[in-house]
Amino acid sequence: MRQRGAFGPEGLERRRALRIPARDGVPLVSVVGAELVRVSSYGMMIESPLALEMDSVLKLRLIVAGEQADVEARVAACALGTTGDRRRFGVGLEFTRIAPRVRARLVQVLAEARDAVSST
Repeated sequence: MRQRGAFGPEGLERRRALRIPARDGVPLVSVVGAELVRVSSYGMMIESPLALEMDSVLKLRLIVAGEQADVEARVAACALGTTGDRRRFGVGLEFTRIAPRVRARLVQVLAEARDAVSST
């Protein structure tokens, strides 16, 4: 496991698709029981108080524009970082099971968020 000062493009980002910062850019996407940092149509980064084992598969509940969907995601990366005074783990997750309609809705919400951010 690597240690980093912060999570983000300098470390855990290995993009197939643009990841949108969840805190500022994508208010319509969240994960039950986790703090969402970034999200794309192929995966997401969450903050966790605990380290997660590489390649383990998590069952998560994703909420996209008010609709709940159960997804599975593989832990692709886990690195110790800091957020303010807290030591947290940045966990990069790759969706391994996500319904096509959920992915399509996620793509739509992310496109709208990207457009909103770029027009400001």
